[in-house]
Amino acid sequence: MLKRLRTKAFSDEPQEPVTFPGALEPENEPDIPPRPDTGKTSTRDKLVGSLQIILVLLLMTAAIYYSRVPAAPSASSGLSSPLAADTANPPVVSVITPIAGVHQVTVAANGSIGVSAYVDLIPQVSGRVAQLAPSLEVGGAFRAGETLATIEQDEFRLKLRQAAADVEVQRANLQLQQAKSDAAVQNYGLINPGKKVPPLVALGPQIAQAQAQLQAAISREDIAKLELQRTRFSLPFDGMITKSSAQLGQLLSNGKAFGQAYALDSVELVAPIAQSDLTQLTPIVNRPVLIFVGGNQFEAFIDRVGAELDPRSRFAKIYIPLTAAQLQEASEGRELLKPGMFADLVIKGPAHQNSLVLPEAALQANGSLWVVRSGQLQSVQPNVLGRNAEGIVVAGFDIGEGIVTGSIAGADAGSPVSISVDQEGRI
Repeated sequence: MLKRLRTKAFSDEPQEPVTFPGALEPENEPDIPPRPDTGKTSTRDKLVGSLQIILVLLLMTAAIYYSRVPAAPSASSGLSSPLAADTANPPVVSVITPIAGVHQVTVAANGSIGVSAYVDLIPQVSGRVAQLAPSLEVGGAFRAGETLATIEQDEFRLKLRQAAADVEVQRANLQLQQAKSDAAVQNYGLINPGKKVPPLVALGPQIAQAQAQLQAAISREDIAKLELQRTRFSLPFDGMITKSSAQLGQLLSNGKAFGQAYALDSVELVAPIAQSDLTQLTPIVNRPVLIFVGGNQFEAFIDRVGAELDPRSRFAKIYIPLTAAQLQEASEGRELLKPGMFADLVIKGPAHQNSLVLPEAALQANGSLWVVRSGQLQSVQPNVLGRNAEGIVVAGFDIGEGIVTGSIAGADAGSPVSISVDQEGRI
């Protein structure tokens, strides 16, 4: 049987352990005396746990509060300034106050020097080369009418002599027919006085035939003279030789090219230009152009614009003729410009009255301008006339207190701003 448990009142004195008889009591289990401060420890643990929970809740509340409150900028004294004081100060902007005047639009471009057309060197008569001029070599310069090559002339002189002899024969034949006609007319008058002489008696057809044969002989003589002249090969313009295969003793054939040349007045500068720039330069013909190439500077004028756009770039082409003085220095014979050279050019456009020149920094992302009027921002869409070396040329307008340079984060029309006092805004 289980022993009856004895109950005692709680006291500070140590209590005897309670034991259970029989099978419920473990065998050989050591007796562990109870700790005297068990009740105090349980109460203290509960108190510490409650304090920890309260502390965590306070920390979470503080974290949520500070995460929602915006941080105030620090003042010069190191303390945070009030939020109301920060919002009361408008942002400071830099402005410019350009002066309206006459400003010229310019367009910078790049081009290459080319030739409008090349001329093939083709002889008009056949024969062997008897003489060659030094300027017929590749790279040689020649003058208009200068003899570049001479073909053997013996055969052509013989043809001319033969044609001249034929002319004399036909002239003698004509004289013979006229003499016969005079004799026939005289005899007819003696036999038939007072009657009109018939054409056949007067040998009219024979005389006309003799005259035609004489004219044909004269024409053949002229052709022989022309062929003799063509044995001296020349060109009717000042130019340069780009290709040549002629050699002494070489047989040149009529109608077959043996080289290539170009005229100096066919050299021109070709430059692509965008359609927008072309619009700014209207009218484009006869616009002055400054050309920079090979350390030299030249001035020329636009002659024409291409009839079609480039299929890839969609750019138009402008053509600028170059003079012989620009291509070659006459005093030294030194070539200044050659086909194939690249060149930089500046096209002078129209000069606009009452226009402004603005820096690139004044133009905002959407192509508009910020203007300060009565201490507030106002958006203005300028009329862009073009560009030059100083900046963007726009039509004049009311700039108010100044045009803002640079971007303003979060700016809206009507937002208050203050202008920087230590700037140099007048251009």
